[in-house]
Amino acid sequence: MTATTSNEIAVRIFQITAGTLAGFFLYYGMDVRRKDGAKDFVALVWQKLMKFCSFLLVGVAVWITLSVRQLNATDWLDLALMASGTAFVAAAKHALGKAHTFTGQYLEKPKLVTRGIYAFTRNPLYFGVLQCELGASLLVIHQTPGLLPRIYLYWLTVLAMPALLYAVSFNWVMAVCESRYLESILGEEYRRYCAEVPFFVPWIRSKKEVK
Repeated sequence: MTATTSNEIAVRIFQITAGTLAGFFLYYGMDVRRKDGAKDFVALVWQKLMKFCSFLLVGVAVWITLSVRQLNATDWLDLALMASGTAFVAAAKHALGKAHTFTGQYLEKPKLVTRGIYAFTRNPLYFGVLQCELGASLLVIHQTPGLLPRIYLYWLTVLAMPALLYAVSFNWVMAVCESRYLESILGEEYRRYCAEVPFFVPWIRSKKEVK
């Protein structure tokens, strides 16, 4: 088997794996349907912008993946990060069931979910999405210079980076809003849960949470 053939096989495996992950992520993480009884934390325009940025980032990542011609170890690490993130997203959506709402929305009568992945982090969906965003962003940074050497910096700066920053910031703010809302509704039950489970990264708690 020649080096060229080996590279082609590796690229094809990479693309199939990344495409499969993208499919799972879209199915579990991009359920934008509005649930019965859902209310808004923020105006619909900001939610629509979030949806646009999210689909834009997924589209860019998929396009770059399909355009890959050469791979190195960092690309596989990026893929592993996306796989971990997708697993968190799928596990979180499964645990939430009908309690799930798209980011920026909430249910008037929420139920506290502590089973499954929610026993390790209070925000597995956001944690998983962040992993996918970081993995995809690193892949784009690694691959784009070779695919679009003349315009990649401008394209990355003007289009992709603002979308990524907005998506990450929006999700973080919503995670905080959701936490405060659940505490106001569920009271001591939610505070006990917070005392036992970290806010974001599994098994890692901030000094403020430990106190």
